Amino acid sequence: MKVEISNLGVIKKAEIDLKPLTVFIGGNGTGKTWTAYTLASILGKHGFQRYLKTYIDGKTQHRYSTLDNAIEQFLQEGSTQIDLVKFVEEYAEIYINDVAQLAPSWMKTFLATERVDFAELKVRFFLDEVKQEICDKIKKSALERQINFGSQRKNTLSVIKEHGENNIYFYTITENNLLKKLPKKVFKQILTQDILRIIHRALCSYVYILPTERTTFITFPFSVKKEIVELETVEDENIESIELEPIGTHKVEQTQSFAVQSLIEILVDAVLKSSAHRQEEIQAQPKISTYIKLSELLENHLLQGKVDFDSSKLVNQILFQPSNSLKLEMQVTSSMIKELTPLVICLRYLVEPDELLIIDEPEMNLHPVAQVEIIEFLAMLVQAGLNILITTHSPYIVDHLTNLMRAAKHSDKESIKERFYLERTEAFIPQDQVSVYLFEDGSARNILDEEGRIDWGTFGNVSDDISHIFP
Repeated sequence: MKVEISNLGVIKKAEIDLKPLTVFIGGNGTGKTWTAYTLASILGKHGFQRYLKTYIDGKTQHRYSTLDNAIEQFLQEGSTQIDLVKFVEEYAEIYINDVAQLAPSWMKTFLATERVDFAELKVRFFLDEVKQEICDKIKKSALERQINFGSQRKNTLSVIKEHGENNIYFYTITENNLLKKLPKKVFKQILTQDILRIIHRALCSYVYILPTERTTFITFPFSVKKEIVELETVEDENIESIELEPIGTHKVEQTQSFAVQSLIEILVDAVLKSSAHRQEEIQAQPKISTYIKLSELLENHLLQGKVDFDSSKLVNQILFQPSNSLKLEMQVTSSMIKELTPLVICLRYLVEPDELLIIDEPEMNLHPVAQVEIIEFLAMLVQAGLNILITTHSPYIVDHLTNLMRAAKHSDKESIKERFYLERTEAFIPQDQVSVYLFEDGSARNILDEEGRIDWGTFGNVSDDISHIFP
Protein backbone atom coordinates (compact mmCIF):
# COMPACT_ATOMS: atom_id res chain seq x y z
CA MET A 1 0.00 0.00 0.00
CA LYS A 2 1.55 3.28 -1.09
CA VAL A 3 0.99 6.52 0.78
CA GLU A 4 2.08 10.10 0.25
CA ILE A 5 2.36 12.43 3.26
CA SER A 6 3.08 16.15 3.19
CA ASN A 7 3.21 19.02 5.67
CA LEU A 8 3.50 16.86 8.78
CA GLY A 9 5.79 18.67 11.19
CA VAL A 10 9.27 18.64 9.64
CA ILE A 11 8.07 16.36 6.83
CA LYS A 12 7.57 18.40 3.69
CA LYS A 13 6.80 15.40 1.49
CA ALA A 14 7.33 11.67 1.88
CA GLU A 15 6.30 8.77 -0.33
CA ILE A 16 6.17 5.41 1.45
CA ASP A 17 5.33 1.89 0.34
CA LEU A 18 3.96 0.01 3.34
CA LYS A 19 5.08 -3.62 3.31
CA PRO A 20 4.54 -6.43 5.84
CA LEU A 21 7.74 -5.19 7.51
CA THR A 22 8.27 -1.44 7.22
CA VAL A 23 11.28 0.21 8.86
CA PHE A 24 11.66 3.95 9.50
CA ILE A 25 15.20 5.06 10.38
CA GLY A 26 16.76 8.48 10.80
CA GLY A 27 17.98 10.99 13.30
CA ASN A 28 16.01 12.38 16.21
CA GLY A 29 13.28 14.81 15.26
CA THR A 30 13.09 13.75 11.61
CA GLY A 31 9.38 12.80 11.67
CA LYS A 32 9.55 9.00 11.95
CA THR A 33 7.21 8.65 14.90
CA TRP A 34 4.77 11.31 13.77
CA THR A 35 4.52 9.57 10.40
CA ALA A 36 3.93 6.19 12.02
CA TYR A 37 1.29 7.59 14.37
CA THR A 38 -0.47 9.51 11.60
CA LEU A 39 -0.79 6.29 9.63
CA ALA A 40 -2.05 4.54 12.77
CA SER A 41 -4.67 7.22 13.31
CA ILE A 42 -6.07 6.75 9.80
CA LEU A 43 -5.78 2.99 9.43
CA GLY A 44 -6.80 2.14 13.00
CA LYS A 45 -10.11 2.30 14.83
CA HIS A 46 -9.73 6.01 15.62
CA GLY A 47 -9.97 6.96 11.97
CA PHE A 48 -12.82 4.55 11.38
CA GLN A 49 -14.89 5.81 14.32
CA ARG A 50 -14.35 9.47 13.46
CA TYR A 51 -15.21 8.87 9.82
CA LEU A 52 -18.29 6.78 10.62
CA LYS A 53 -19.78 9.57 12.71
CA THR A 54 -18.93 12.18 10.09
CA TYR A 55 -20.47 10.09 7.30
CA ILE A 56 -23.68 9.42 9.25
CA ASP A 57 -23.91 13.16 9.96
CA GLY A 58 -23.63 13.82 6.21
CA LYS A 59 -20.42 15.86 6.52
CA THR A 60 -17.94 13.80 4.48
CA GLN A 61 -16.71 14.92 1.09
CA HIS A 62 -17.96 11.78 -0.65
CA ARG A 63 -21.13 9.73 -0.48
CA TYR A 64 -21.43 6.13 -1.65
CA SER A 65 -24.54 5.76 -3.75
CA THR A 66 -24.42 1.96 -3.50
CA LEU A 67 -24.55 2.18 0.29
CA ASP A 68 -27.14 4.94 0.45
CA ASN A 69 -29.41 3.15 -2.04
CA ALA A 70 -29.15 -0.10 -0.07
CA ILE A 71 -30.08 1.70 3.14
CA GLU A 72 -33.09 3.27 1.45
CA GLN A 73 -34.18 -0.12 0.13
CA PHE A 74 -33.84 -1.62 3.60
CA LEU A 75 -35.95 1.13 5.16
CA GLN A 76 -38.65 0.63 2.53
CA GLU A 77 -38.67 -3.16 2.23
CA GLY A 78 -37.00 -4.48 5.40
CA SER A 79 -34.17 -6.20 3.53
CA THR A 80 -31.23 -5.39 1.28
CA GLN A 81 -27.89 -6.68 0.08
CA ILE A 82 -24.60 -5.22 -1.16
CA ASP A 83 -21.86 -6.79 -3.27
CA LEU A 84 -18.87 -5.82 -1.12
CA VAL A 85 -16.28 -6.80 -3.72
CA LYS A 86 -17.80 -4.43 -6.25
CA PHE A 87 -18.07 -1.82 -3.51
CA VAL A 88 -14.32 -2.12 -2.86
CA GLU A 89 -13.45 -1.97 -6.54
CA GLU A 90 -15.43 1.24 -6.91
CA TYR A 91 -14.94 3.00 -3.59
CA ALA A 92 -12.00 1.60 -1.55
CA GLU A 93 -9.45 4.23 -2.56
CA ILE A 94 -12.04 7.00 -2.34
CA TYR A 95 -13.01 5.75 1.12
CA ILE A 96 -9.55 5.60 2.70
CA ASN A 97 -8.60 8.99 1.25
CA ASP A 98 -11.86 10.43 2.55
CA VAL A 99 -10.86 9.13 5.99
CA ALA A 100 -7.38 10.61 5.56
CA GLN A 101 -8.84 14.03 4.76
CA LEU A 102 -10.20 14.16 8.30
CA ALA A 103 -6.77 13.56 9.86
CA PRO A 104 -5.91 17.28 10.26
CA SER A 105 -9.01 17.64 12.46
CA TRP A 106 -7.95 14.97 14.93
CA MET A 107 -4.13 14.96 15.01
CA LYS A 108 -3.89 17.45 17.89
CA THR A 109 -6.02 15.14 20.00
CA PHE A 110 -4.30 12.02 18.74
CA LEU A 111 -0.85 13.32 19.69
CA ALA A 112 -2.14 15.18 22.78
CA THR A 113 -0.76 18.55 21.74
CA GLU A 114 -2.18 22.06 21.63
CA ARG A 115 0.94 23.66 20.19
CA VAL A 116 1.14 22.15 16.71
CA ASP A 117 -0.89 23.15 13.68
CA PHE A 118 -1.90 20.28 11.38
CA ALA A 119 -4.14 22.34 9.11
CA GLU A 120 -1.90 21.83 6.06
CA LEU A 121 -1.39 18.10 6.59
CA LYS A 122 -2.21 16.00 3.53
CA VAL A 123 -2.24 12.20 3.32
CA ARG A 124 -3.08 10.27 0.16
CA PHE A 125 -3.24 6.51 -0.34
CA PHE A 126 -2.79 4.63 -3.62
CA LEU A 127 -4.37 1.18 -3.73
CA ASP A 128 -3.83 -0.02 -7.31
CA GLU A 129 -1.23 -2.61 -6.34
CA VAL A 130 -3.19 -4.00 -3.38
CA LYS A 131 -6.80 -3.74 -4.53
CA GLN A 132 -7.01 -7.40 -5.53
CA GLU A 133 -5.61 -8.41 -2.14
CA ILE A 134 -8.25 -6.26 -0.45
CA CYS A 135 -10.99 -7.88 -2.53
CA ASP A 136 -9.71 -11.32 -1.55
CA LYS A 137 -9.85 -10.35 2.13
CA ILE A 138 -13.40 -9.10 1.70
CA LYS A 139 -14.42 -12.39 0.13
CA LYS A 140 -12.87 -14.37 2.99
CA SER A 141 -14.50 -12.25 5.68
CA ALA A 142 -17.57 -13.47 7.55
CA LEU A 143 -20.14 -11.79 9.77
CA GLU A 144 -23.29 -13.03 11.42
CA ARG A 145 -25.23 -11.24 14.13
CA GLN A 146 -28.77 -10.52 15.24
CA ILE A 147 -30.21 -7.49 16.97
CA ASN A 148 -33.49 -8.05 18.79
CA PHE A 149 -35.73 -5.06 19.35
CA GLY A 150 -39.25 -4.29 20.43
CA SER A 151 -40.87 -4.39 23.86
CA GLN A 152 -41.05 -8.20 23.82
CA ARG A 153 -37.91 -8.74 21.75
CA LYS A 154 -39.85 -10.46 18.99
CA ASN A 155 -38.40 -8.32 16.22
CA THR A 156 -35.02 -9.12 14.72
CA LEU A 157 -32.49 -7.45 12.45
CA SER A 158 -30.14 -10.07 10.99
CA VAL A 159 -26.81 -9.34 9.32
CA ILE A 160 -25.07 -12.12 7.36
CA LYS A 161 -21.86 -12.18 5.33
CA GLU A 162 -20.66 -15.72 4.62
CA HIS A 163 -17.05 -16.76 4.03
CA GLY A 164 -16.28 -16.97 0.32
CA GLU A 165 -19.27 -14.85 -0.69
CA ASN A 166 -19.28 -11.32 -2.11
CA ASN A 167 -22.57 -10.16 -0.65
CA ILE A 168 -23.62 -8.94 2.77
CA TYR A 169 -27.33 -9.30 3.63
CA PHE A 170 -29.54 -7.32 6.00
CA TYR A 171 -33.12 -8.35 6.74
CA THR A 172 -35.71 -7.90 9.46
CA ILE A 173 -38.44 -10.01 10.95
CA THR A 174 -40.97 -7.66 12.55
CA GLU A 175 -44.56 -7.61 13.76
CA ASN A 176 -47.19 -5.02 12.87
CA ASN A 177 -44.88 -3.03 10.57
CA LEU A 178 -42.81 -2.02 13.59
CA LEU A 179 -39.85 -1.14 11.35
CA LYS A 180 -41.74 1.82 9.90
CA LYS A 181 -42.53 3.13 13.39
CA LEU A 182 -38.91 3.20 14.60
CA PRO A 183 -36.33 5.93 14.03
CA LYS A 184 -34.62 5.44 10.67
CA LYS A 185 -31.37 6.90 11.95
CA VAL A 186 -30.58 3.83 14.04
CA PHE A 187 -30.88 1.42 11.13
CA LYS A 188 -28.83 3.75 8.94
CA GLN A 189 -26.14 3.68 11.61
CA ILE A 190 -26.13 -0.11 11.89
CA LEU A 191 -25.96 -0.74 8.14
CA THR A 192 -23.35 1.94 7.55
CA GLN A 193 -21.21 0.72 10.44
CA ASP A 194 -21.22 -2.93 9.38
CA ILE A 195 -20.41 -2.21 5.73
CA LEU A 196 -17.71 0.40 6.28
CA ARG A 197 -16.12 -1.60 9.11
CA ILE A 198 -15.64 -4.60 6.80
CA ILE A 199 -14.06 -2.31 4.18
CA HIS A 200 -11.81 -0.61 6.73
CA ARG A 201 -10.62 -3.89 8.24
CA ALA A 202 -9.83 -5.26 4.78
CA LEU A 203 -7.52 -2.27 4.34
CA CYS A 204 -6.01 -2.66 7.81
CA SER A 205 -7.43 -5.25 10.16
CA TYR A 206 -6.41 -3.58 13.45
CA VAL A 207 -3.59 -1.39 14.75
CA TYR A 208 -1.70 -1.78 18.02
CA ILE A 209 0.80 0.89 19.07
CA LEU A 210 3.68 0.17 21.43
CA PRO A 211 5.06 3.67 22.13
CA THR A 212 8.33 4.51 23.86
CA GLU A 213 6.30 5.27 27.00
CA ARG A 214 5.65 1.53 27.38
CA THR A 215 8.51 1.05 29.84
CA THR A 216 6.83 3.49 32.23
CA PHE A 217 3.15 2.60 31.91
CA ILE A 218 3.80 -1.13 32.10
CA THR A 219 4.84 -0.66 35.75
CA PHE A 220 1.58 0.96 36.91
CA PRO A 221 -1.16 -1.12 38.58
CA PHE A 222 -4.48 -0.50 36.85
CA SER A 223 -8.16 -1.09 37.38
CA VAL A 224 -10.71 -2.00 34.76
CA LYS A 225 -14.16 -0.57 34.36
CA LYS A 226 -16.01 -2.80 31.96
CA GLU A 227 -18.98 -1.35 30.15
CA ILE A 228 -21.35 -3.85 28.60
CA VAL A 229 -23.19 -2.58 25.56
CA GLU A 230 -26.25 -4.66 24.84
CA LEU A 231 -26.78 -4.58 21.10
CA GLU A 232 -28.75 -7.80 21.08
CA THR A 233 -31.73 -6.60 23.15
CA VAL A 234 -33.06 -3.16 22.40
CA GLU A 235 -36.35 -1.80 23.68
CA ASP A 236 -38.46 0.52 21.52
CA GLU A 237 -38.02 3.47 23.81
CA ASN A 238 -34.22 3.05 23.92
CA ILE A 239 -33.51 2.39 20.28
CA GLU A 240 -32.22 5.90 19.60
CA SER A 241 -29.50 5.42 22.22
CA ILE A 242 -27.90 2.30 20.76
CA GLU A 243 -24.13 2.48 21.19
CA LEU A 244 -22.43 1.25 18.05
CA GLU A 245 -19.58 -0.47 19.90
CA PRO A 246 -18.85 -4.19 20.30
CA ILE A 247 -20.08 -5.94 23.44
CA GLY A 248 -17.57 -5.81 26.25
CA THR A 249 -15.86 -2.61 25.23
CA HIS A 250 -14.37 -0.26 27.77
CA LYS A 251 -13.35 3.35 27.70
CA VAL A 252 -9.94 4.80 28.48
CA GLU A 253 -9.78 8.36 29.74
CA GLN A 254 -8.40 10.62 27.01
CA THR A 255 -5.78 12.43 29.06
CA GLN A 256 -2.85 10.86 27.18
CA SER A 257 -1.91 10.66 23.54
CA PHE A 258 -3.74 7.97 21.62
CA ALA A 259 -0.46 6.06 21.33
CA VAL A 260 -0.35 5.76 25.12
CA GLN A 261 -4.07 4.99 25.19
CA SER A 262 -3.44 2.17 22.72
CA LEU A 263 -0.89 0.71 25.13
CA ILE A 264 -3.32 1.00 28.06
CA GLU A 265 -6.06 -0.62 26.00
CA ILE A 266 -3.73 -3.51 25.17
CA LEU A 267 -3.25 -4.15 28.89
CA VAL A 268 -6.95 -3.76 29.72
CA ASP A 269 -8.14 -5.90 26.80
CA ALA A 270 -5.62 -8.58 27.71
CA VAL A 271 -6.64 -8.78 31.37
CA LEU A 272 -10.31 -9.00 30.33
CA LYS A 273 -9.67 -11.75 27.78
CA SER A 274 -10.53 -15.15 29.21
CA SER A 275 -8.59 -18.22 28.17
CA ALA A 276 -11.84 -19.71 26.87
CA HIS A 277 -12.36 -16.71 24.62
CA ARG A 278 -8.82 -16.97 23.27
CA GLN A 279 -9.38 -20.67 22.61
CA GLU A 280 -12.50 -19.80 20.62
CA GLU A 281 -10.41 -17.40 18.56
CA ILE A 282 -7.85 -20.15 17.94
CA GLN A 283 -10.63 -22.47 16.75
CA ALA A 284 -11.74 -19.83 14.26
CA GLN A 285 -8.18 -18.83 13.27
CA PRO A 286 -5.62 -21.56 14.07
CA LYS A 287 -2.72 -19.24 13.24
CA ILE A 288 -3.33 -17.48 16.57
CA SER A 289 -1.74 -20.47 18.31
CA THR A 290 1.48 -19.55 16.50
CA TYR A 291 1.41 -16.10 18.11
CA ILE A 292 1.04 -17.66 21.55
CA LYS A 293 4.02 -19.92 20.85
CA LEU A 294 6.01 -16.89 19.68
CA SER A 295 5.17 -15.06 22.90
CA GLU A 296 6.62 -18.06 24.76
CA LEU A 297 9.76 -17.90 22.61
CA LEU A 298 10.13 -14.24 23.52
CA GLU A 299 9.76 -15.08 27.22
CA ASN A 300 12.07 -18.06 27.21
CA HIS A 301 14.84 -16.76 24.96
CA LEU A 302 15.01 -13.03 25.65
CA LEU A 303 13.22 -12.39 28.95
CA GLN A 304 14.22 -15.72 30.51
CA GLY A 305 11.10 -15.75 32.61
CA LYS A 306 7.30 -15.64 32.47
CA VAL A 307 4.98 -12.63 32.32
CA ASP A 308 1.39 -12.64 33.53
CA PHE A 309 -1.31 -10.69 35.34
CA ASP A 310 -2.11 -10.73 39.03
CA SER A 311 -5.77 -9.77 39.46
CA SER A 312 -6.13 -10.98 43.05
CA LYS A 313 -6.37 -7.44 44.45
CA LEU A 314 -8.51 -4.43 43.67
CA VAL A 315 -6.06 -3.42 40.98
CA ASN A 316 -4.36 -5.51 38.31
CA GLN A 317 -0.61 -5.91 38.26
CA ILE A 318 1.78 -7.38 35.73
CA LEU A 319 4.31 -9.69 37.34
CA PHE A 320 7.52 -11.22 36.06
CA GLN A 321 8.45 -14.72 37.17
CA PRO A 322 12.15 -15.50 36.60
CA SER A 323 11.84 -18.82 38.47
CA ASN A 324 9.17 -21.04 40.02
CA SER A 325 9.84 -19.61 43.48
CA LEU A 326 9.99 -15.91 42.63
CA LYS A 327 7.57 -13.34 41.25
CA LEU A 328 8.54 -9.69 40.82
CA GLU A 329 6.56 -6.49 40.38
CA MET A 330 7.28 -4.95 37.02
CA GLN A 331 8.85 -1.83 38.56
CA VAL A 332 11.77 -3.85 39.96
CA THR A 333 12.52 -5.79 36.79
CA SER A 334 15.19 -4.92 34.25
CA SER A 335 14.52 -2.30 31.60
CA MET A 336 14.58 -5.00 28.90
CA ILE A 337 11.72 -6.85 30.59
CA LYS A 338 9.68 -3.65 30.84
CA GLU A 339 10.44 -2.98 27.18
CA LEU A 340 9.33 -6.36 25.82
CA THR A 341 6.49 -7.29 28.19
CA PRO A 342 3.79 -5.38 26.23
CA LEU A 343 4.75 -7.33 23.10
CA VAL A 344 4.47 -10.63 25.00
CA ILE A 345 1.01 -9.66 26.28
CA CYS A 346 -0.16 -8.48 22.88
CA LEU A 347 0.88 -11.72 21.19
CA ARG A 348 -0.47 -14.03 23.88
CA TYR A 349 -3.89 -12.48 24.35
CA LEU A 350 -4.85 -10.21 21.48
CA VAL A 351 -3.32 -10.28 18.01
CA GLU A 352 -4.96 -11.94 15.05
CA PRO A 353 -3.65 -12.55 11.52
CA ASP A 354 -3.06 -9.53 9.29
CA GLU A 355 -3.10 -6.99 12.12
CA LEU A 356 -0.54 -4.19 12.36
CA LEU A 357 1.87 -3.64 15.24
CA ILE A 358 3.63 -0.27 15.36
CA ILE A 359 6.65 -0.42 17.66
CA ASP A 360 8.53 2.77 18.41
CA GLU A 361 12.23 1.96 18.90
CA PRO A 362 12.12 -1.80 19.57
CA GLU A 363 15.82 -1.63 20.46
CA MET A 364 15.12 0.59 23.46
CA ASN A 365 16.98 -0.65 26.58
CA LEU A 366 18.24 -3.76 24.78
CA HIS A 367 21.79 -5.08 24.74
CA PRO A 368 23.21 -5.30 21.17
CA VAL A 369 22.72 -9.07 21.18
CA ALA A 370 19.06 -8.62 22.14
CA GLN A 371 18.66 -5.99 19.41
CA VAL A 372 19.79 -8.53 16.83
CA GLU A 373 17.47 -11.13 18.33
CA ILE A 374 14.50 -8.78 18.28
CA ILE A 375 14.77 -8.06 14.55
CA GLU A 376 14.91 -11.82 13.93
CA PHE A 377 11.83 -12.16 16.13
CA LEU A 378 9.95 -9.38 14.33
CA ALA A 379 10.74 -11.01 10.99
CA MET A 380 9.23 -14.21 12.38
CA LEU A 381 6.06 -12.31 13.27
CA VAL A 382 5.80 -11.09 9.69
CA GLN A 383 6.30 -14.62 8.38
CA ALA A 384 3.49 -15.69 10.73
CA GLY A 385 1.05 -13.29 9.11
CA LEU A 386 1.35 -10.02 11.05
CA ASN A 387 2.32 -6.60 9.75
CA ILE A 388 5.07 -4.71 11.57
CA LEU A 389 6.12 -1.07 11.37
CA ILE A 390 9.09 0.04 13.47
CA THR A 391 11.03 3.23 14.01
CA THR A 392 14.66 2.67 14.92
CA HIS A 393 18.12 4.18 15.36
CA SER A 394 19.81 0.82 15.77
CA PRO A 395 22.60 -0.13 13.34
CA TYR A 396 22.36 -3.68 14.71
CA ILE A 397 18.73 -3.97 13.64
CA VAL A 398 19.23 -2.40 10.23
CA ASP A 399 22.42 -4.25 9.34
CA HIS A 400 21.09 -7.61 10.52
CA LEU A 401 17.91 -7.13 8.52
CA THR A 402 20.13 -7.25 5.44
CA ASN A 403 21.44 -10.62 6.62
CA LEU A 404 17.90 -11.94 7.07
CA MET A 405 16.93 -10.93 3.53
CA ARG A 406 20.08 -12.54 2.12
CA ALA A 407 19.36 -15.71 4.09
CA ALA A 408 15.89 -15.88 2.54
CA LYS A 409 17.57 -16.28 -0.87
CA HIS A 410 19.82 -19.12 0.30
CA SER A 411 19.15 -22.48 -1.33
CA ASP A 412 19.76 -24.48 1.87
CA LYS A 413 18.32 -22.46 4.74
CA GLU A 414 18.68 -25.23 7.31
CA SER A 415 22.43 -25.31 6.77
CA ILE A 416 22.86 -21.65 7.74
CA LYS A 417 20.34 -21.19 10.54
CA GLU A 418 22.95 -21.79 13.26
CA ARG A 419 24.72 -18.61 12.16
CA PHE A 420 21.74 -16.65 13.46
CA TYR A 421 20.89 -15.82 17.05
CA LEU A 422 17.48 -17.48 17.31
CA GLU A 423 18.46 -20.27 14.90
CA ARG A 424 15.06 -20.15 13.17
CA THR A 425 14.63 -20.25 9.40
CA GLU A 426 11.27 -18.50 9.91
CA ALA A 427 13.28 -15.32 10.55
CA PHE A 428 14.59 -15.34 6.98
CA ILE A 429 12.37 -12.74 5.37
CA PRO A 430 12.03 -12.22 1.59
CA GLN A 431 13.03 -8.78 0.35
CA ASP A 432 9.66 -8.16 -1.29
CA GLN A 433 8.08 -8.13 2.18
CA VAL A 434 10.37 -5.35 3.44
CA SER A 435 10.62 -1.60 2.95
CA VAL A 436 13.18 0.67 4.63
CA TYR A 437 13.03 4.47 4.66
CA LEU A 438 15.59 7.01 5.82
CA PHE A 439 14.02 10.17 7.23
CA GLU A 440 16.14 13.26 6.69
CA ASP A 441 15.91 16.76 5.20
CA GLY A 442 12.12 16.89 5.41
CA SER A 443 11.51 13.72 3.45
CA ALA A 444 11.72 9.93 3.55
CA ARG A 445 13.92 8.10 1.07
CA ASN A 446 13.75 4.43 0.13
CA ILE A 447 17.20 3.02 0.96
CA LEU A 448 16.63 -0.67 0.22
CA ASP A 449 18.14 -1.35 -3.21
CA GLU A 450 17.29 -4.11 -5.66
CA GLU A 451 20.14 -6.28 -4.38
CA GLY A 452 18.80 -6.19 -0.83
CA ARG A 453 21.39 -3.77 0.50
CA ILE A 454 20.37 -1.02 2.91
CA ASP A 455 22.30 2.16 2.23
CA TRP A 456 21.79 4.51 5.13
CA GLY A 457 24.78 6.66 4.28
CA THR A 458 26.38 8.76 6.96
CA PHE A 459 23.73 7.73 9.51
CA GLY A 460 25.37 4.33 9.86
CA ASN A 461 28.96 5.55 9.96
CA VAL A 462 29.11 6.94 13.50
CA SER A 463 30.93 3.91 14.94
CA ASP A 464 33.53 4.14 12.16
CA ASP A 465 33.97 7.87 12.79
CA ILE A 466 34.57 7.57 16.51
CA SER A 467 36.93 4.63 16.08
CA HIS A 468 39.24 6.88 14.03
CA ILE A 469 39.28 9.94 16.30
CA PHE A 470 42.68 8.80 17.56
CA PRO A 471 44.98 6.77 15.30
